[in-house]
Amino acid sequence: MLSEANRRVAIIGGGFAGLACAHALKRRGIDAVVYESSEAGGRSSAGVPYLLGRELFRNTFRLIDELGLSSAVVPIQPYAGQVYRGKIYRHRVASATGLLRFKGLNLADKALLPRMAYLLARYSSLLDFHHPERGVRLDDETVASFIKRELSQNILNQVAGPLISTLFFYGSDETSRLLYLLLAKNMHHTEMSTIQGLAERLSNGIRTIHRAVETIRTDGDGYMVNGDRFVEVVVALNGDAVLQIEGMVELLSDEDREFFSGCRYQRVVTLAVRTAQPVDGRCYGVSIPRIENMAASTISFIDYIDSSRVPPGEGLLVVTGGGREVTSAQLFADLHALYELKETATSTTEWESGMPKFPPGRYRQIAAFKERSRRPGLYFCGDYLMGPFIEAAITTGLNAAASCRGGL
Repeated sequence: MLSEANRRVAIIGGGFAGLACAHALKRRGIDAVVYESSEAGGRSSAGVPYLLGRELFRNTFRLIDELGLSSAVVPIQPYAGQVYRGKIYRHRVASATGLLRFKGLNLADKALLPRMAYLLARYSSLLDFHHPERGVRLDDETVASFIKRELSQNILNQVAGPLISTLFFYGSDETSRLLYLLLAKNMHHTEMSTIQGLAERLSNGIRTIHRAVETIRTDGDGYMVNGDRFVEVVVALNGDAVLQIEGMVELLSDEDREFFSGCRYQRVVTLAVRTAQPVDGRCYGVSIPRIENMAASTISFIDYIDSSRVPPGEGLLVVTGGGREVTSAQLFADLHALYELKETATSTTEWESGMPKFPPGRYRQIAAFKERSRRPGLYFCGDYLMGPFIEAAITTGLNAAASCRGGL
C-alpha cells in the first residue's frame, strides 16, 4: 500500500486546464498539489472569459454548476462592431442579415455566402468541437487558401480572416482550415456570456505552491517534482514550456519531444484603458481586420460585457494585438484613431506565449500524440491539445484527471 503522502498527484501549471484537473481529482478524493508561479487562471487571468452556448461549452458549464456559480454567469448581448476603411460598423453576431448589410461585402460576395453553409453541411460529420481529430482530413491547408478558393479574397479579408485574427490574434495564412470550420459550424445563433471568479473558485481548497517547477525525475514507479515525491504527474503548462523543465526530455520519446518542439504560440499584448465614461455603449467589442493595417486586432468593452466590473458611469476597455512587433503604444494609437476618448488610467499585459497556433497538419500531430503510449503516471493537458478556447483547456484537464488513478 502507498502511504497517503505518496498518493498525491502533482499538477504542473495552474491555468484552467490544471485547475479543472485538480478539481476533478479532489471530487474523487485524490490529493493534488498545483504548482503555479503566477496567479490562478494562468494567462487567462488577464482578460474576460468568453463563454459560448451551454451545449457547446458543456464541460465549462458543468464545472460552473458544480461550483455553484450559475448565478454569476452574465449574458452578453451579441452586438459587435467591425472596422471597414477606418470606420466602425455594428451588427448582430452570427447574423446572416448582419452580413448581408455589411458594407465591406459587395453583391458578388454576398451571393457566395450560401456556399459556406453548403460547405459546412458537406463536412458536418467531420466537425466535432470536442474531438477535432475526427476531422484531420481537413487539416491540410490554410484558412486563407481555402476561403480564396471556395469563396473570395474579400470574404477572407472581411469575414473569415477577422474571425481568426480577432479571436486568436494570428493570421488566416498560418491557420488550419479545420480550426476555422470548427468555429464556423458553431457560430450561428450562438449564445454568449462571461463569468467572474471561475479560476478563484476552482482553486479553493486546492493546495497550490506558487513556484515554478524546475526539475522532474523518476523515483521507482513515481516521480520527484522539485524534490517532492508524487505517484503521478499532470503537466498543464503551455506546450512550448514543457521541454524547459529539467528532466522532462528524458521522460519522453523522440516523437513526443518533436511534438512539443513544434508547439508554436502567438505573442499577445493587451492594453487596459479606464475612462471617465463608457466609450461605446452599442457593442461588446470591435474586430479590426488585418487589411486595415492596425496593430490592434480587437477592442473589448468590459463595461458593456459586465457592468459590475466597472464603477457606475465609468468605462473600461481592453485593446489587444498579436505579433512579435506589437507594442502598447501602437495599440493606444489605434484606439485613438477609432474613438475620441480621455483615459483616466492604463495598464499593459504582455504574454510571450499568448495563444497556441494550429497551422495545417497540427491536428494530425495532436491525434498521433494522443494515440501514443508513454510512461505510466505521466499525463498532459492544455488548450494546445484541442483548440484555443477555455472549453478546450477545461476539457483536456478533465480528461487528464479521468486518466489518473492516484495510486489507487
